[in-house]
Amino acid sequence: MTDMPDDSPSETTARPAPAAGLLASLGEWPARDAQSAALEAALLDSARVLQALHERSAGETGELHDMLGRCDALLARATEAARAQRAYVAWDCLQQIERERVLAMSDDERRAEMALALAESRTLLTGWRQDAAEALATSARGHAPPAALLQGLLRNIHAARQERRHRIALVRQQLPVLATMLIVAVAFFGLWALLGGFDWLARDDVEVTVGMILVSGVLMGFFGGLVSFAFNWLRADLSARSPDLRTQRWLSFARPMIGAAVAVPIVLFVEAGLINLGQLSPALVLALCFLGGFSERWFVERIDRIAGGGADRG
Repeated sequence: MTDMPDDSPSETTARPAPAAGLLASLGEWPARDAQSAALEAALLDSARVLQALHERSAGETGELHDMLGRCDALLARATEAARAQRAYVAWDCLQQIERERVLAMSDDERRAEMALALAESRTLLTGWRQDAAEALATSARGHAPPAALLQGLLRNIHAARQERRHRIALVRQQLPVLATMLIVAVAFFGLWALLGGFDWLARDDVEVTVGMILVSGVLMGFFGGLVSFAFNWLRADLSARSPDLRTQRWLSFARPMIGAAVAVPIVLFVEAGLINLGQLSPALVLALCFLGGFSERWFVERIDRIAGGGADRG
């Protein structure tokens, strides 16, 4: 009588892992931009890693089996979120998978992961997060880090990554608004020039009044503030906290109106002789209005000088 082979392990090995099906479906998802392409690549990488873990741990039960089940569910959720253009949720699920996989790592793999995580933490983390990362690294020095310790370090890094993605998203959301404001401003100035709004600057037979300079100066101050806002947006500080960045961005939208307001005292001070820069033509006065709207530092310095001179005379 021939013994019948036990085919239960082979059946377990032959059973396709859920990650394998996701690998095929992800290939049909077209990336729309660089951010989507990065997310798609991360999904593919996570699916391949999980597929390899399924193959390596075929027939395993207990904690490892439960971990793989959680990872499969997270990968499915990440893929669904990515298709629904909820990138923040998708990245969070992928990072949870990264932390869960620590349970399946060998000592050498945990050492390598710890070294990579520490290197990233030194460039990504600041403040208390960096202090926590260094404390975790110190407690694991000289031996393979325990799974819980490595998961804590990764959780710290992942939170910083998500915060950075959120900051980038906040900055990107304001790009259409900024572009629209710049286009409208340039179009308005072009139309104003075509209608003769600036012709009086080049003509000697026109009597220039304070009102004419004031109206044009307010427009130039608004434009200077808008250009300043555009430069500040390009130099956005991505290391700031999201609430602070959101507040700074909304305050920056007020810059053009502040620039327009600054032009009023500049025109009046020039006409009153309080800003002594020699003989100024109307065009130079408008240039000062633009400069005042663009650089509040220049305007504040001029006000301080005027106030200081008045105090000395008093």
